[in-house]
Amino acid sequence: MTLPVAAGAYADYPVDGLTLIGVSHRRGGIPALEAWHDTFPEHALAQRLGRVGVHAWALVATCNRWDVVLVRPSAVGLERVRQALTPAHSPRKPYAYDGEAALEHLARIASSLESLNPGEDQIMRQVRDAYARARAAGRGNAELAFAFDTALRLAKRVRREIALAPLNTSLFSLARGQVEAALAPGGPAVVLGAGEIGALASRTLRDVPGVELTIVNRDPARAEALALSLGAGHRALADFLVAPGAARVLVVAAPLRDILDRALLTRLQGLRLVVDLGVPRAVAPAELPAHVRVLDVAGLQGAGAARRAALVDRLAEADRLLLTGLEEALGAWNERALAPAIRALVEHYLELVGNALPPAEAERLARAVARVPIKGLRAVAREHGLAAAATFLAENGLPRVFETEASGGA
Repeated sequence: MTLPVAAGAYADYPVDGLTLIGVSHRRGGIPALEAWHDTFPEHALAQRLGRVGVHAWALVATCNRWDVVLVRPSAVGLERVRQALTPAHSPRKPYAYDGEAALEHLARIASSLESLNPGEDQIMRQVRDAYARARAAGRGNAELAFAFDTALRLAKRVRREIALAPLNTSLFSLARGQVEAALAPGGPAVVLGAGEIGALASRTLRDVPGVELTIVNRDPARAEALALSLGAGHRALADFLVAPGAARVLVVAAPLRDILDRALLTRLQGLRLVVDLGVPRAVAPAELPAHVRVLDVAGLQGAGAARRAALVDRLAEADRLLLTGLEEALGAWNERALAPAIRALVEHYLELVGNALPPAEAERLARAVARVPIKGLRAVAREHGLAAAATFLAENGLPRVFETEASGGA
């Protein structure tokens, strides 16, 4: 993957203009997540971002977070984009990362280091799917590709080398202890949703002794397919809402805003616990009967914090691995991007001595003389970006070399 080079300017540093703006369960809570999910669904973002001049972007929206990864043109300021992605009358702004900080945060998200439950399996696939949707919609570019490729590659490395969690760990895993207590010594449990989160919750519940599991979904065929694979029962959502039956535990694993009112929850025979993993929430707090407890994303934060504290050493190791990987990725990009300028420097010195010496000696001397400016060029690019490398060349009396390389790549 290479970036186009505009006439008169070197190829952009791969994270110049890269920006990440969002809210999460850890930094905003459920009300903020609901506000951003409601105000900025993916289909509405293109118009909002287009008005401020942003056309390359991808949305990572889950029950834990809402993050837009985008590339800002040089004339578009960070605060302008941040303001465009703030709901009207919101008391807070989303967090914002720029440049290398945006790339690092995206890598932390993909690696599950920013998850409520560190080590969860789903986030890497959700990040990959977010970029796939962006590409399919024509919203990708080289900088965005570099960012997502790098983040996903580092996430795989973290998962491979650091044991953060067992296979199939999810947000629902944080609720497992309370779910098993509510089901003891067994009884009926219902999962609303047959998607990825619903499937993970269903597989966990299947292993609880004495559970009688039913899977409910808008699409009855999808509920049936998952139920058959687990030996569970299945129902259509429309039927469940009319006659809910019995459930000691009800797990909501889909964004079904306020679908569970007091009347329905009261009719669910034997209900003790609702685990609401959806954003927006399916259970309005005012609708909860007194005898029923609810665990939503906010209620799981304590369990998430406890896991994070227990994993503090491994998380620190994962951080070190991630930062090392980021440095290596940016260094490799710089080296590829600098290759034409390095060749031009050697050729420049070869022209100066070529007529006075035999060809082999001339080339050896040219490479020896070029070694110092090449070393400086690499250091400047590594520390300050490729735009600074252009200035380095000009300040060393080689603007013509730089401009020739730039024009040749246009």
